[in-house]
Amino acid sequence: MYFKKSVKRAEGNPGLPIQMRDSVTLLDVDDLAFFPPRDDKGIVIPEDIIMKPGRYGITVYGTPGTFAITSNAEGDPDQVGFQPQLVFRHPGNGQEVREFKQNSTNRKFIVIARYCSGKDADIIGTPCNPCRMTTAYTGNNESNANEFTFAQISPGDEIGIYRGSIPEEEPVAVVDASAKTVDFVAEGQYQLSAGEAVIDSIEGGAHGALVTLLGIAGTAPTVSHSEGILLRRGKPFVASDGAQITLRAFESEEDKLVWIEQSRYTPA
Repeated sequence: MYFKKSVKRAEGNPGLPIQMRDSVTLLDVDDLAFFPPRDDKGIVIPEDIIMKPGRYGITVYGTPGTFAITSNAEGDPDQVGFQPQLVFRHPGNGQEVREFKQNSTNRKFIVIARYCSGKDADIIGTPCNPCRMTTAYTGNNESNANEFTFAQISPGDEIGIYRGSIPEEEPVAVVDASAKTVDFVAEGQYQLSAGEAVIDSIEGGAHGALVTLLGIAGTAPTVSHSEGILLRRGKPFVASDGAQITLRAFESEEDKLVWIEQSRYTPA
């Protein structure tokens, strides 16, 4: 529940221009298996978005410096809602981008935007109020680019903050079937291999890093509660097909990381 409190000045230089990464992630609503709710204050989504088997988010490149994110409150009394949208330019109009436009028009998307500063990702849209894509192409003696706009279909929630794992097309790494330790390569999803391995540690990483371990068909490996991996209520995670668990690194003491369960999902 949200309790009224003062809104103070953020640390640093909060009014500086935003610096988004040079691509956004699009999740097709038809590909979602589970979309977690926001917390009780209405902004943060702490758990993972889950995609259907074999489905994943796609990324679209945008020219740095062209990203603009807005959110205006609109509507008559008693029906005011936010209308967030994201606009950016993509250079050229080659076959790949034309095919994307042709086959993505009228699709329903959730949009995730990440920042170069490493701050939490922004998310626009929900399964019930998704984003619609519109495009405008211009080719002349000054420019050759597409402008993309993703806006919520109807006024609704303010831009959300997404703290879960982002489902990308390819996992960061594949964990060997006999491995008891996951070697940290980068933040993202790690595909486990079928087998009877019991994983009890993650090697590497830094405070605040996020990893998601993906289940596998066949003999399911297990993630166990240990000194290096703290699971909610100590309950082991069975990495069956379609299941996944997300862990965040916490620096418990100098040069020592503990990975704490943030969320888990097991298909019904």
